[in-house]
Amino acid sequence: MELSNANFYAYQPVNLPAEIDHEKAAKANSTETPFVQGEGDSNAIDPNDVNQDGYGSCAVLSTIKSIAAQNPDVLKNMIRDNGDGTYTVTFNEYDNGFLGIGSGWDKKEVTVAGPFDGKAADIGDMGKDGQGEVWPAIIEKAYAQYADGGYKTYDDGESPADVQEAILGRDSRTESPSEYDSGELSDKLKNGEAVVAWTAGSDGWNDEQKKLAADYGAVGGHAYRVEDVYTDADGNTRIKLDNPWGHSDVDMPYSDYQKLYHEVNSTPTK
Repeated sequence: MELSNANFYAYQPVNLPAEIDHEKAAKANSTETPFVQGEGDSNAIDPNDVNQDGYGSCAVLSTIKSIAAQNPDVLKNMIRDNGDGTYTVTFNEYDNGFLGIGSGWDKKEVTVAGPFDGKAADIGDMGKDGQGEVWPAIIEKAYAQYADGGYKTYDDGESPADVQEAILGRDSRTESPSEYDSGELSDKLKNGEAVVAWTAGSDGWNDEQKKLAADYGAVGGHAYRVEDVYTDADGNTRIKLDNPWGHSDVDMPYSDYQKLYHEVNSTPTK
């Protein structure tokens, strides 16, 4: 199914120069820092650091939000600060080997440089010396290079499952929300899995799905971090979906989520 409605938000190309401008990178090094533990953060890497604000890839940013909530050390350990405004980011790429022999996950390093401005993830927290936190933008820009020199859109087949596998080096599961009940999804979160749900393009929605999207403010062709599955005061099971835009989160009955959302990707983080 073609997913196109949120592509303005899901994909904007990031400038990927053929060579790193080390002079610009060194200058950016004085105003940017990978990690800042801001007020209210439980860790220097926190889901609230990620704000897409209409740019970048929702597949990447919803995935790193979900990993930040479950195992932030994974994200911290994949970024190496080279001390000169450049950062080397380690991804995982599956090698099928020869006739299945020698197959497994290989490491692939990508080096990117600041400044991390323009069409990239927004600055997170601010450090005590006024440096902006840029770990989401570092990973976003590095993934753009890792994915053959530029982001793929949903139309090109990119999904949060691809990003989860590249970061975590584990097989991701892709399922329909109707395939399991709320307890099973809740167990995935309790067991430390990164879980991302996404909607199909609204041009493929039926009338009921269009009404549900309007009622709850959901967007077509967009990926959300699954934040929580809970029971409200009236005994109804609901789901919280964290929008990587930094606003417009969705909170809806689980039964409506199963009707509206198209697929859910999940991968263990530990």
